[in-house]
Amino acid sequence: MSSFFKKKGVQIAAVVTAAVLILAGVAHFFGVNIISDALRTVLSPFQSGAAYITNKVKDTTDFIREMKSYKDENERLITEINELKRQNRDVTNYREENERLREIMELTDSMEGKYSTVTATIIAYSSNNSYDTIQLSKGSLAGIAVGNAVITPDGVVGKVVETGPTWSVVSTILNPDNAMGVKITRTGDVAVVEGDDEFYKDNYCKMTFVDRGTNLIIGDLLETSGSGGVYPAGLPVGAIREINSDAMGNMNYATIEPLVDFARLYEVVVINGINY
Repeated sequence: MSSFFKKKGVQIAAVVTAAVLILAGVAHFFGVNIISDALRTVLSPFQSGAAYITNKVKDTTDFIREMKSYKDENERLITEINELKRQNRDVTNYREENERLREIMELTDSMEGKYSTVTATIIAYSSNNSYDTIQLSKGSLAGIAVGNAVITPDGVVGKVVETGPTWSVVSTILNPDNAMGVKITRTGDVAVVEGDDEFYKDNYCKMTFVDRGTNLIIGDLLETSGSGGVYPAGLPVGAIREINSDAMGNMNYATIEPLVDFARLYEVVVINGINY
């Protein structure tokens, strides 16, 4: 068996050698490299496949590199946008604070000569998550006393009910324990605005004790009447939001929306005396 394969191997080698010699002779006499052409013919599909794969790998690599570049650029732009937003918020906050302080200064200037005032900031709200009481940053050392009226450029906030050396507590007009005399700006009729157990958590007050026959309309503005000795007359209080009447058309009460936005209250003015 082994001698058979050896004989076949010798024969195959002889045939291949003869073929190579013949091809070499043809190439020598006719100038045609048949071996080279044959190899090109055989290897051409493999070369094409290799080139395709190489190009695809290059394209994929370029795509990944480009996507990473886009991702880096996107992250950079997001960072820049966030920084611009922060700067814009800072500018807006500074502008709003400057506007508030300017209005507070104008209010105190308008009272100069007639009333003694103290400017304070809000440092705490009621523990029940409502605005029926607030705490101020100044107290008796600044001249603030119980019974002082507390206002803003928008209107009445409330009155001081407790003081410490460096703090004071204000019962706002939303507080059910608070009441004040008011006048309807349009008609001159008087009434009472007080806090209410049902309304104060929605930041509304109640107006009662209006004379029968008083002509009220939604949107009527209210101001302090000066009665009671706490609030000077003419301070803005609120606006009528809803009128509740009985079957005869007589008003039972009116829902009042304060002009002060208690959710955005930062600085207040305390009226702590009258200059004679």
